[in-house]
Amino acid sequence: MNFAAGIVTGKAGSSMDWGVNTAYKTYKGVEVEPKHMMDMTLIPSIDPIDIGLGSSEKGNAAPSAKPRKKTMTSVYLKFFETAPDGKSRRCKFCGQSYSIATATGNLGRHLANRHPGYDKSGDAATSTATAPQTTVIVKKSQPQAKAHQVDYDHLNWLLIRWLILASLPPSTLEEKWLMNSFRFLNPSIQLWPGDKYKAVFREVFRSMQEDVRLSLEQVSSKLSIILDFWTSYESFFYMSVTCQWIDESWSFRKVLLDICHIPYPCGDSETYHSLEKVLENYNIENKVLSCTHDNSQNAIHACHTLKEKFDGQKVGPFCYIPCAARTLSLIIDDGLRTTKPVISRVREFALQLNECTDFSEDFIQFSMAYREGSWKFPLDTSARWSGSYQMLDIVHKAGKTMEAVVRKNGEKLGDRMILTAAEKTAVSIVHGYLEPFYKTTNNMCTTKMPTIGLILFFMDHISEMITVCRESRHTPEWLKSAAEDMAKKARSYSSQVCNIFTYMTAILDPRIKCELIPENLNSENHLEEARAHFMRNYSTGHFPSCYKWIWCS
Repeated sequence: MNFAAGIVTGKAGSSMDWGVNTAYKTYKGVEVEPKHMMDMTLIPSIDPIDIGLGSSEKGNAAPSAKPRKKTMTSVYLKFFETAPDGKSRRCKFCGQSYSIATATGNLGRHLANRHPGYDKSGDAATSTATAPQTTVIVKKSQPQAKAHQVDYDHLNWLLIRWLILASLPPSTLEEKWLMNSFRFLNPSIQLWPGDKYKAVFREVFRSMQEDVRLSLEQVSSKLSIILDFWTSYESFFYMSVTCQWIDESWSFRKVLLDICHIPYPCGDSETYHSLEKVLENYNIENKVLSCTHDNSQNAIHACHTLKEKFDGQKVGPFCYIPCAARTLSLIIDDGLRTTKPVISRVREFALQLNECTDFSEDFIQFSMAYREGSWKFPLDTSARWSGSYQMLDIVHKAGKTMEAVVRKNGEKLGDRMILTAAEKTAVSIVHGYLEPFYKTTNNMCTTKMPTIGLILFFMDHISEMITVCRESRHTPEWLKSAAEDMAKKARSYSSQVCNIFTYMTAILDPRIKCELIPENLNSENHLEEARAHFMRNYSTGHFPSCYKWIWCS
């Protein structure tokens, strides 16, 4: 099943709000708004006949000074079921079995230890039983205090909203302990069957898909699409298609169009047809100006085929460029290949620091003693580039501290985490080489106004640093070899991203202008072609009063 969020950001995004979605009106004639929390019963209901505080086995209703404990067994037995052979009782929640002769106190302790909260009903009954007052006989016909009624349809719609916004499958609601939590609040809780949840999901998706399609019809400008790919744990190949544009008020807008399953064998042709189908469903083939992808071969070939189609139909200009963040990650991954075994060992050490307070406290004390900086926990131990750089940081900036912690806790950490002098030297060299890359990555990720012109400027700086490393006489051969592969990926990115459209958007960025455009892009031919394209397509329709100033500045 395909899912799409279908929520348009920006001021006009309110048209996509859940409260006015047609799918909800189809299934339920009221808007979905959170109800008061008191609408839900907070403690499980107990059948009055099970309490029987003043009754005896023979039905004698005479008052007693000390009620027998046996009258309380029914409170805890509510949460246990008797085996068919009549020799044992089994907990309804976890399946733990007890002998039929087990005292109810043990059953109560089981509830308190394994299922906190369910034993509270027994506490309430106990406090009534031990009070030095005349015992009251509760008859079966006597009604309890009326509990608030719960709108179960409303609850199910809230759960659907949670599943969609959290990107969770409907099977989440079949999880045993989630259902036990609902029953703790109200034993009579009723959730829809799984098939109904799936049917509602499909209806919501179709309705929101139509809302998105109608919204895109009102967009007068060109659109850009973004492709992302991943493989599920079931080895299914998926592609997400996101659309973004700038509206008339110069506000950035973005909407998820679809998450498509790419059928086997998941090659170039299957990827292209899946993308083509999405564009046709939303009727935006004539509006797409560019596509950003993850630099995979499937994406490149799919975009190349799409461009050939657009060129043949004379739809208009279309370009496709790889994702700069993905490309930069691949470039840096080549730079880390020599030190990956060391990084893996340091990551294991960092995981121990995050998990054990004693280790982290030792690390802080030793780092203060050796004056190796202040460290905040938990450390970033992710497999991302930032996590790997954090591992290099530990060795480079706190090498003595790391060794001292390992030697002090040798029995638990082991001597394998102590690095040799050659390994420390290699880490220091790679750390010094990649430090500018790390700063550039932070600049790219933290900028509030990222544009293709700014990305080109940063990526050009990355290429310059790689060139310096390759040409330096002080660079070891193993690092030069890694830099060669890094340079190939950088050149591949530049060859794909440098075209007339990226050049035109770069010089329109007031932070860049022509002076900072990379040399391989900054040519007189590009300038003339961009000027002609801009004047031909935008001079009269959008910016009649300012286009001359832009190109003359």
